[in-house]
Amino acid sequence: MRNLLTANFARLWRNRLFWLIEAGIFVWGCVVYFLMKINVRNGYLFEYGNTYFFNQMTFVGITLACLCSFFIGTEYSDGTMRNKLAVGHSRKTVYLANLITVVCAGFAQFAIYLLAALTVGVALMGDVVWSSLYRPAESFALAFLSICASAAIAVFLAMVIIDKSKAIFVNVILSVLLLAAGASAVKGLMQPETTQRIYVLETGEYKLASEENLYTEELLKAEEVPNPRYLRGLERQVYVCISAVLPTSQALVCSIEEEFFDRFSVLNVLGTLLFVGAVSGGGMILFMRRDIK
Repeated sequence: MRNLLTANFARLWRNRLFWLIEAGIFVWGCVVYFLMKINVRNGYLFEYGNTYFFNQMTFVGITLACLCSFFIGTEYSDGTMRNKLAVGHSRKTVYLANLITVVCAGFAQFAIYLLAALTVGVALMGDVVWSSLYRPAESFALAFLSICASAAIAVFLAMVIIDKSKAIFVNVILSVLLLAAGASAVKGLMQPETTQRIYVLETGEYKLASEENLYTEELLKAEEVPNPRYLRGLERQVYVCISAVLPTSQALVCSIEEEFFDRFSVLNVLGTLLFVGAVSGGGMILFMRRDIK
């Protein structure tokens, strides 16, 4: 295992795509805090800075999918994978070494974004960059869980699909679909139990709230009504379980300040660990049955 990890990290260090992604994430972190400064200058008020500090987590699954597919796909195309098995390394050890390498690459992407936040971000905004974080310990834990789960998915596809171009296509498409599914799950859970509607006192006609009619308070009245989009019962439990398993849901929750649901719980940890174990175990079984020529 040690020799495999040493070889993997040496290849990763020389990988141009890895450094291109790292540079892109650092630049993006600088842009995010530059936009934050513009928003504050224009009068935008905020209490928490999670939206900016964990912004990179939104697309970490996509960047990991690209890097992993190229990194492992090159081992297949260059014959490196066959050579590793020929010299006596077990398929289980090779799979685990690649998984650990990709997880570390995900942590490196997260770290380079934090570097941008704590250097350029602090230079632009001061200590508000970290002093305004909402429950930072929970958010960091969710970020790490999300990276591990995203890496498990990327490695699974890259190890069982030998053709590099197919692996890249499937990995990227799936990561985008998982992002959409995770956003849908989080959006559903964030729906408040009640909402407001406004009606005209004279006629009883209901109207949508707008900047124009909100100033005529003597003519309008707001009332709390049940939100039809609020999830209840079994449907809500299904959404909670989906959110606890999908890495994209946890990645998005990192950048959310309001707590409409339990952000971090035993279900999140166990769900992620079981997901990573199931995906990695299934990947190992399929990889062991692969005929590598």
